[in-house]
Amino acid sequence: MTTAVYTLDQTIADFFSASTTCTRQQCDAFVLSQTGLEPQPVPLQGMFSYTVSAGPDKIFQFRAASSPLDMDLLGLAGEVHAQFVPRCREHGMMGEDEWWRVRVYEMERREGVAYILARDVEIPQPEAAVVAQRRTVADLAKFFAQSFTHPQELHAEKRTALLTEFTSGFNDLATSLPPRFLPTLDKVRSHLPALFSGKTLPYALTHGDLCEMNLLINPASGSLTGVIDWAEARVLPFGFALYGVENLLGFMDGDGWHYFDNAVELRKLFWRVFLEGVGGEVGREVVEGIWAARMAGLFWRYGFVVEGEERRGVEGEGGSGMRYLDAFCGLGGWVPEGWEGD
Repeated sequence: MTTAVYTLDQTIADFFSASTTCTRQQCDAFVLSQTGLEPQPVPLQGMFSYTVSAGPDKIFQFRAASSPLDMDLLGLAGEVHAQFVPRCREHGMMGEDEWWRVRVYEMERREGVAYILARDVEIPQPEAAVVAQRRTVADLAKFFAQSFTHPQELHAEKRTALLTEFTSGFNDLATSLPPRFLPTLDKVRSHLPALFSGKTLPYALTHGDLCEMNLLINPASGSLTGVIDWAEARVLPFGFALYGVENLLGFMDGDGWHYFDNAVELRKLFWRVFLEGVGGEVGREVVEGIWAARMAGLFWRYGFVVEGEERRGVEGEGGSGMRYLDAFCGLGGWVPEGWEGD
């Protein structure tokens, strides 16, 4: 299997060739006109945006017209996670052709670097990396506690529509994924009505792409300084984004998934800090709901071939998502060690 190599210049060039008739020069000129500063591209770019910094305080992002930010959800994210979400305002559109224009956003720049660039993947990890990792996990637990303690109201019609959407998606997964996943999938499917009822778990603001590129940390201390890229955020039953925790406990390479030596300790730390953040122990029914939502989120995250914000089909053998499914989604992964909730 050939692994694509990320290069900054090629990723930027791909965005401008595939997503807009605006040019990089036009976008850079806009930033210069607004700030008087020469823009500098951030080290990691998305498929559907071009992002630059302008001095120490500002970020400008030019997003494809087909991938706008939901400013209402982004405002909600700022309320729920004020400590972690940069403030943002929209400048409107650039370009003449309506479909190929870009939407322009100005954001507060947060200190820190993407977790994927700062993490240490040695096994065993050096002591300094272990200490920093504990800080990152603890801060992410606070982030999830903030979601849990800010429940969102959804009308019955919307809850029904979500249940229909996810039931259909999990039926597709059960039909098309290899049979080794069926026992876990069947267990997830049996929990869906309770999860989407809103009676066991709160509906919560849910980041749609809580990956290693969208967590900013202080590389020295490990402190979480920002959570970025809310383009795919939704309101869902709490727990669907808990796959993001698993990404802090190890790493994927050409040989598969590798957990750090202290992954169990880190899971226990996450759960302890999370419970402190939500005000103490929660009932057994809630704990079991969180386990089910976590597994549902893992399948939803890695079980589909996704282009932008669209699911294009179910992941096949040899696909990148299949390695994560094999690592996380067997029945033994339903309640991994350290995640018991006791």
